[in-house]
Amino acid sequence: MFRRRRWFAAAALAALAQVGHAQIAPQPVQPPDSSTQTAPPAPKPETIEIPLQLPPTETPAAPKAPAAFPEIKFPNFATCSMAELRLTVPELEHLKVAENQTQLAALLDKIGAKTVEIAGKTPDLISHEAVVSEQRDQTTRQNFSFLILQHAMGPNSRVLDEFRVDVATGEKLQTDFSERTPEAEAPPAPPSLLDLKSPLPIVPQSTGPTSRGFVSEWLYFYPANRRQLEFRYLGQEKMDGHQTLVVAFAQKPGLVQLPTVIDYNHKTYPVFMQGVAWVDAYDLRIVRLRSDVLSVPPGLPLRQLTADIRFAQTSIADVASPLWLPIQVVVTANLDGSTLRERHRYSHYRLFRTRSRMVLK
Repeated sequence: MFRRRRWFAAAALAALAQVGHAQIAPQPVQPPDSSTQTAPPAPKPETIEIPLQLPPTETPAAPKAPAAFPEIKFPNFATCSMAELRLTVPELEHLKVAENQTQLAALLDKIGAKTVEIAGKTPDLISHEAVVSEQRDQTTRQNFSFLILQHAMGPNSRVLDEFRVDVATGEKLQTDFSERTPEAEAPPAPPSLLDLKSPLPIVPQSTGPTSRGFVSEWLYFYPANRRQLEFRYLGQEKMDGHQTLVVAFAQKPGLVQLPTVIDYNHKTYPVFMQGVAWVDAYDLRIVRLRSDVLSVPPGLPLRQLTADIRFAQTSIADVASPLWLPIQVVVTANLDGSTLRERHRYSHYRLFRTRSRMVLK
């Protein structure tokens, strides 16, 4: 069984909204190194406090009541009309709409079997990640060594996690997994239909990309995860040179144990997602996947959170067969009226050697 982990840090958007202040505490770790090179000493931990509003005057004003944000209803991709869906997802412009849902169950079984195959063949990997963030008139660029690692979480459960090392500063960043356990060195466990475990809320604690964890979106279709979603067969469409079968999905909030997490104004909010996947009609690999917001909790002024992910066949040295990996992720978010667009590009995939050990403290 594979678990998904993902969160979205709202610090950059909150800065423009001038709410509170954020503490960014880089956590020192030892980056991956070759067997012939000694890693430089890890930097001392530090906390950088970034004020996002002017200091109070001598006579501070009375605290204001929390702002009331109007509730937004997002169309449910699994049940809304096709006209409404095309309005939200313009990529469906040339879709040949399915007449019924008779193919859905068999299609999901085939896609699920393919995800099990892909997960079993995907080793620990490292690649180059170039991130460009655009917000209003500001553009920032960062380069990372990006790692995708599998971790054992009990005898029948595994998780895909992301780790990053900033190429310019050497700062080490990770999502939410604190260290690799000895179980992680064992071969992957066989697929299981056991329920997923529920983790503690994820809170961003370091700098780096605002959005993280989107490269494993394809695990929505992993057999053990499917009970958490509602699916809908949309039809056929040519996408990125492939003849594809198109499937919409929407999370069932009462069953989701690992929702997307938004960090905003010193609080974390679970957000439920939905999306559309374009699946190659011949080999059942996901060619493109777009995810969008399904529902937002009260108090979070989130108006959009869209991740558009493109996959491609990638050959890797010392791996017998080509792998199917993300090559680009574009995330667009609108929080409290401020829009952020972040583009991730991945290249130069290669094996992450187990002799290069990353210890996270």
